[in-house]
Amino acid sequence: MLDGYYYRIVKIGNKEELVIDFYEDKYLTLVYFLNSDVRPFEDRVKKYFDKVISGESEYEEINGNICGAEISPITTKLYNNLENGAEYDASCCEVDTKELRKLIEIWCKKVRKFDKRHRN
Repeated sequence: MLDGYYYRIVKIGNKEELVIDFYEDKYLTLVYFLNSDVRPFEDRVKKYFDKVISGESEYEEINGNICGAEISPITTKLYNNLENGAEYDASCCEVDTKELRKLIEIWCKKVRKFDKRHRN
């Protein structure tokens, strides 16, 4: 179950950004994926998840700024493209595909709401 997450605001230069984080360290790659890959490539990421969940495709693979995702109907494996060797193996995490797709939707709505309030 993908719960145990929270939001926080970080200041980058003069700009505030909303980030999502998890209480458990095992989800660190998921944090990178949501903050660095889903956020800038929302439509593309959702499209790949939706293709697999709908049965249009059995498997999709995407790569973003930091993470890669191997999406199958039951689970999605996330990995950090910036790691190698033992660090790479340790960075991988596997999550339920449908739960992750729901979390992506929640996260993207939260970001849009935050951006609308803080950018205008």
